[in-house]
Amino acid sequence: MRPRTVQMHINKRSVLFATLIVLLCFSASFMAQQPSASDKKALNDFSAKVKQYVAMEKTLPADKLKPTTDVTVLAQQRVTLREALIAARPNAKQGDLFTPAAASAFRALLARTMSSPEGAKVRASLAHAEPAAPSNLAVNGVYPDMGGQPIQSVPPTLLMNLPALPKGLEFRVAGKALALRDANANMVVDFIPNALP
Repeated sequence: MRPRTVQMHINKRSVLFATLIVLLCFSASFMAQQPSASDKKALNDFSAKVKQYVAMEKTLPADKLKPTTDVTVLAQQRVTLREALIAARPNAKQGDLFTPAAASAFRALLARTMSSPEGAKVRASLAHAEPAAPSNLAVNGVYPDMGGQPIQSVPPTLLMNLPALPKGLEFRVAGKALALRDANANMVVDFIPNALP
Protein backbone atom coordinates (compact mmCIF):
# COMPACT_ATOMS: atom_id res chain seq x y z
CA MET A 1 0.00 0.00 0.00
CA ARG A 2 1.16 3.47 -0.73
CA PRO A 3 1.55 5.86 2.30
CA ARG A 4 -1.46 8.01 1.29
CA THR A 5 -3.67 4.92 0.99
CA VAL A 6 -2.49 3.67 4.38
CA GLN A 7 -3.24 7.07 5.94
CA MET A 8 -6.79 7.13 4.43
CA HIS A 9 -7.37 3.58 5.66
CA ILE A 10 -6.29 4.57 9.20
CA ASN A 11 -8.49 7.72 9.13
CA LYS A 12 -11.54 5.70 8.04
CA ARG A 13 -10.93 3.19 10.82
CA SER A 14 -10.52 6.00 13.37
CA VAL A 15 -13.76 7.65 12.27
CA LEU A 16 -15.58 4.31 12.33
CA PHE A 17 -14.20 3.53 15.79
CA ALA A 18 -15.14 6.99 17.13
CA THR A 19 -18.65 6.65 15.66
CA LEU A 20 -19.01 3.25 17.29
CA ILE A 21 -17.95 4.66 20.68
CA VAL A 22 -20.46 7.53 20.39
CA LEU A 23 -23.25 5.10 19.44
CA LEU A 24 -22.41 2.82 22.36
CA CYS A 25 -22.41 5.76 24.78
CA PHE A 26 -25.72 7.03 23.37
CA SER A 27 -27.18 3.53 23.55
CA ALA A 28 -26.07 3.11 27.17
CA SER A 29 -27.48 6.51 28.05
CA PHE A 30 -30.76 5.68 26.30
CA MET A 31 -31.00 2.33 28.08
CA ALA A 32 -30.37 4.03 31.43
CA GLN A 33 -33.30 6.36 30.74
CA GLN A 34 -35.74 3.48 30.18
CA PRO A 35 -37.75 2.23 33.18
CA SER A 36 -36.92 -1.26 34.39
CA ALA A 37 -39.28 -4.14 33.61
CA SER A 38 -40.70 -4.00 37.15
CA ASP A 39 -41.21 -0.22 36.91
CA LYS A 40 -42.97 -0.64 33.55
CA LYS A 41 -45.30 -3.22 35.08
CA ALA A 42 -46.02 -0.94 38.06
CA LEU A 43 -46.75 2.00 35.73
CA ASN A 44 -49.04 -0.17 33.60
CA ASP A 45 -50.87 -1.31 36.75
CA PHE A 46 -51.24 2.35 37.78
CA SER A 47 -52.70 3.23 34.35
CA ALA A 48 -55.17 0.32 34.62
CA LYS A 49 -56.31 1.52 38.07
CA VAL A 50 -56.73 5.05 36.71
CA LYS A 51 -58.94 3.74 33.89
CA GLN A 52 -61.03 1.80 36.43
CA TYR A 53 -61.46 4.98 38.48
CA VAL A 54 -62.59 6.99 35.43
CA ALA A 55 -64.99 4.20 34.36
CA MET A 56 -66.48 4.16 37.87
CA GLU A 57 -66.86 7.94 37.88
CA LYS A 58 -68.70 7.87 34.55
CA THR A 59 -71.37 5.59 36.06
CA LEU A 60 -72.27 8.24 38.65
CA PRO A 61 -75.26 10.49 37.86
CA ALA A 62 -73.34 13.39 39.42
CA ASP A 63 -70.62 12.97 36.78
CA LYS A 64 -72.77 14.78 34.23
CA LEU A 65 -71.66 18.35 34.97
CA LYS A 66 -73.81 20.87 33.16
CA PRO A 67 -71.97 23.71 31.41
CA THR A 68 -72.46 26.94 33.32
CA THR A 69 -70.87 30.35 33.75
CA ASP A 70 -72.32 30.65 37.25
CA VAL A 71 -69.45 30.04 39.69
CA THR A 72 -71.85 29.14 42.51
CA VAL A 73 -73.61 26.49 40.42
CA LEU A 74 -70.25 25.07 39.28
CA ALA A 75 -69.03 24.90 42.88
CA GLN A 76 -72.21 23.06 43.91
CA GLN A 77 -71.84 20.59 41.03
CA ARG A 78 -68.28 19.90 42.15
CA VAL A 79 -69.42 19.27 45.72
CA THR A 80 -72.17 16.91 44.50
CA LEU A 81 -69.69 14.97 42.34
CA ARG A 82 -67.11 14.83 45.15
CA GLU A 83 -69.74 13.50 47.58
CA ALA A 84 -70.81 10.86 45.03
CA LEU A 85 -67.18 9.80 44.53
CA ILE A 86 -66.58 9.57 48.28
CA ALA A 87 -69.72 7.44 48.64
CA ALA A 88 -68.52 5.20 45.79
CA ARG A 89 -65.08 4.70 47.36
CA PRO A 90 -65.53 5.27 51.12
CA ASN A 91 -62.47 3.22 52.08
CA ALA A 92 -60.09 4.90 49.64
CA LYS A 93 -56.65 5.50 51.10
CA GLN A 94 -53.23 6.77 50.11
CA GLY A 95 -51.50 4.12 48.03
CA ASP A 96 -54.59 2.61 46.36
CA LEU A 97 -53.59 3.86 42.90
CA PHE A 98 -50.01 4.84 43.71
CA THR A 99 -49.17 1.40 45.09
CA PRO A 100 -45.72 1.04 46.70
CA ALA A 101 -44.38 -0.35 43.39
CA ALA A 102 -45.98 2.47 41.37
CA ALA A 103 -44.74 5.10 43.85
CA SER A 104 -41.21 3.71 43.49
CA ALA A 105 -41.48 3.84 39.69
CA PHE A 106 -42.79 7.43 39.79
CA ARG A 107 -40.00 8.50 42.14
CA ALA A 108 -37.44 6.99 39.73
CA LEU A 109 -39.00 8.85 36.77
CA LEU A 110 -39.09 12.13 38.68
CA ALA A 111 -35.51 11.72 39.94
CA ARG A 112 -34.34 11.06 36.38
CA THR A 113 -36.04 14.23 35.16
CA MET A 114 -34.78 16.37 38.04
CA SER A 115 -31.18 15.20 37.51
CA SER A 116 -31.34 15.80 33.74
CA PRO A 117 -30.16 19.04 32.07
CA GLU A 118 -33.80 20.23 32.25
CA GLY A 119 -33.91 19.71 36.03
CA ALA A 120 -32.82 23.26 36.87
CA LYS A 121 -35.63 24.71 34.73
CA VAL A 122 -38.18 22.43 36.39
CA ARG A 123 -37.01 23.48 39.86
CA ALA A 124 -37.15 27.16 38.88
CA SER A 125 -40.66 26.72 37.49
CA LEU A 126 -41.85 24.98 40.65
CA ALA A 127 -40.21 27.63 42.85
CA HIS A 128 -42.10 30.45 41.10
CA ALA A 129 -45.52 28.91 41.75
CA GLU A 130 -47.57 28.70 44.93
CA PRO A 131 -47.75 24.95 45.57
CA ALA A 132 -50.38 23.43 47.82
CA ALA A 133 -49.06 22.32 51.18
CA PRO A 134 -48.44 18.56 51.20
CA SER A 135 -49.75 18.37 54.79
CA ASN A 136 -53.17 19.39 53.44
CA LEU A 137 -53.40 16.45 51.06
CA ALA A 138 -55.92 13.76 51.94
CA VAL A 139 -57.39 11.07 49.71
CA ASN A 140 -61.03 11.98 48.92
CA GLY A 141 -60.32 15.46 50.27
CA VAL A 142 -60.63 18.76 48.46
CA TYR A 143 -57.44 19.67 46.61
CA PRO A 144 -56.02 22.48 48.80
CA ASP A 145 -56.98 26.02 47.80
CA MET A 146 -54.15 28.52 47.97
CA GLY A 147 -56.33 31.46 48.97
CA GLY A 148 -57.68 32.20 45.50
CA GLN A 149 -54.32 31.57 43.79
CA PRO A 150 -54.49 29.43 40.64
CA ILE A 151 -53.64 25.78 41.17
CA GLN A 152 -50.01 25.17 40.33
CA SER A 153 -49.54 23.41 37.02
CA VAL A 154 -46.89 20.78 36.57
CA PRO A 155 -44.04 21.90 34.27
CA PRO A 156 -44.36 20.20 30.84
CA THR A 157 -40.81 18.85 31.10
CA LEU A 158 -41.81 16.97 34.24
CA LEU A 159 -45.06 15.69 32.67
CA MET A 160 -43.27 14.39 29.57
CA ASN A 161 -41.89 11.39 31.44
CA LEU A 162 -45.06 10.56 33.38
CA PRO A 163 -47.84 8.27 32.13
CA ALA A 164 -50.64 10.00 30.20
CA LEU A 165 -53.87 10.50 32.13
CA PRO A 166 -57.45 10.37 30.90
CA LYS A 167 -59.36 13.64 30.57
CA GLY A 168 -60.51 14.94 33.93
CA LEU A 169 -57.48 13.69 35.88
CA GLU A 170 -54.20 15.55 36.29
CA PHE A 171 -50.95 15.43 38.19
CA ARG A 172 -50.23 18.24 40.67
CA VAL A 173 -47.16 19.03 42.75
CA ALA A 174 -47.67 19.89 46.42
CA GLY A 175 -44.31 20.63 48.02
CA LYS A 176 -42.41 17.42 47.26
CA ALA A 177 -45.58 15.34 46.94
CA LEU A 178 -47.14 14.31 43.62
CA ALA A 179 -50.94 14.30 43.69
CA LEU A 180 -53.46 12.78 41.33
CA ARG A 181 -56.31 15.31 41.16
CA ASP A 182 -59.82 14.82 39.83
CA ALA A 183 -60.28 18.21 38.17
CA ASN A 184 -64.08 17.99 37.89
CA ALA A 185 -64.52 17.24 41.59
CA ASN A 186 -61.40 19.19 42.70
CA MET A 187 -60.58 16.12 44.75
CA VAL A 188 -57.37 14.30 45.68
CA VAL A 189 -57.67 10.79 44.25
CA ASP A 190 -54.29 9.65 45.58
CA PHE A 191 -50.80 11.07 46.20
CA ILE A 192 -47.17 10.11 46.71
CA PRO A 193 -45.45 11.80 49.66
CA ASN A 194 -41.83 12.86 49.03
CA ALA A 195 -42.12 12.06 45.31
CA LEU A 196 -39.69 14.74 44.17
CA PRO A 197 -36.04 14.53 45.17
